[in-house]
Parts: sequence; C-alpha cells; structure tokens
Amino acid sequence: MGDVKHFIESGGFDEYLYHQVGDTITSSNGVQGKVINGNGDPSDEYFHDSLPIYSNTSEVYFKRNDLGQHDIEQARVYHDRKAALDFDWGHAHGSHEKGVVHVQEWHYNKKGEWVRKKGERGLSNEEIDRYGELLKLANPNVRLR
Repeated sequence: MGDVKHFIESGGFDEYLYHQVGDTITSSNGVQGKVINGNGDPSDEYFHDSLPIYSNTSEVYFKRNDLGQHDIEQARVYHDRKAALDFDWGHAHGSHEKGVVHVQEWHYNKKGEWVRKKGERGLSNEEIDRYGELLKLANPNVRLR
C-alpha cells in the first residue's frame, strides 16, 4: 500500500506506507475491503492520512474519518492495483449531502498524471450491486442514494 515511488509492478512495495487495522471486511458476493491507516507519526509532515494511489492485494481500501473516530467515511476501489474510483460520504459534494455516497473517477490528466476527475456522480446500479453491501458492512449509516 503506497505511492508511485515505492510501487513494484510485479507485486508489493519497497516500503509500505500503510497498515491494515482490524479484520478484512467481506461481502456475500466475495468483494473484500480493508480499513487502513498510515504508518508513522501523524504529526510528521510526511505522514500519509489519505488512501494510497496503489494497492497491494485488496480491491478496496477504507479510510476512517479525520476526527479520530472509528466511522469509515471513504472507500477507494482499485483495478490492477491502481486507484480507479473513490466512494466518499463523509462530506457533502455537489448535489450529494453528507452521508450519501458520491463517486469520483480517476484518469490521466493532460500532463500524464493519474488524478481524480473534477466533479462527482452518484453510484451506478452496477456499483451498488458490486459494492453496496460492502459499503454498508463498513459503515451501516451510509446511504447509497
């Protein structure tokens, strides 16, 4: 779990910037997600408190809120170990109120950098079918629409 500097394409990282907290969450359709935290001291300017751009083995990583509570407020979905979708519900965004999932997609910008697209959208029916139960297991209060 980490960034482009530490990513090893054949698998793993030369330095892991995050660690799993608690058990793996698994939905009935077999999709798994892990709650993770950054390694190190949160007061360090290089501490990683957001979700990583690259995954190790998980399709989904979850992030807790920034208030030190245990409520999960974000999920990142990975395709081929690279960030593909962010599901956020810990804040309002566009027409989506706090608590309702909004989706932000990842893409290459004009500079060739892998970044989140501007704007947000709601979950598609396919995303609800694949990830909806997993999101509810991670945070029972989340609203899918």
